[in-house]
Amino acid sequence: ASFELNLNNSGKTLEKTVYLIRHAQSHPSARLDHSEWPLSPVGLGQAEGLCGLLEPLGIEVLFSSPFKRCLQTVQPLATKAGVELIVNEGLRERLANKAFVDDFYETWCRSWDDFNFALPGCESSLAAQRRFVAAVEDIVARCRHRTIGVSSHGNVIGLFLNYLDRSFGRKQAEALRNPDVVRIIATDALVRDREFHLSGIESITTDSWDTPIQE
Repeated sequence: ASFELNLNNSGKTLEKTVYLIRHAQSHPSARLDHSEWPLSPVGLGQAEGLCGLLEPLGIEVLFSSPFKRCLQTVQPLATKAGVELIVNEGLRERLANKAFVDDFYETWCRSWDDFNFALPGCESSLAAQRRFVAAVEDIVARCRHRTIGVSSHGNVIGLFLNYLDRSFGRKQAEALRNPDVVRIIATDALVRDREFHLSGIESITTDSWDTPIQE
């Protein structure tokens, strides 16, 4: 990692914890820009349930993609815990398609097979990965808080986890749920805490393929 962390009085790097939060179930619609897709009624309930699960973690500040579904996912926690919610453009989802298409899964698979592939006017996996990694590194380096929440999307979170561990690929990204939470430990590098499991999350999650779509 290229970021620099503050040192404590002994000259040692301060450890920080980042919780990557994938948004709750959304309700995509061809009538709206993808940045404006809201949470579904199920997703709104998930956001409320997630608030109770996240509150014990002691998150001190929240950063979010500017997209509506991410903001709605963590707004209950921001309100209840009284923590600041900061929009960060670098946390937005990768634009894989400019319009609703029947062959989205084909595009998704090709994007994981070839990180340089991108449809016209869209973003490649490599470009999205670099953007998201830079955003997280900057947040960790600049944020004065030690426990940080980051609300974002399945594709870019998956690409970030691939950056940390190349064995994390398309199948692992597809297994991310709505919502989902991953813990990252930051010292002089970013490392996924593979032992972390958010207790109780199974009671509220849905599979990403169950997302309701309005044509």
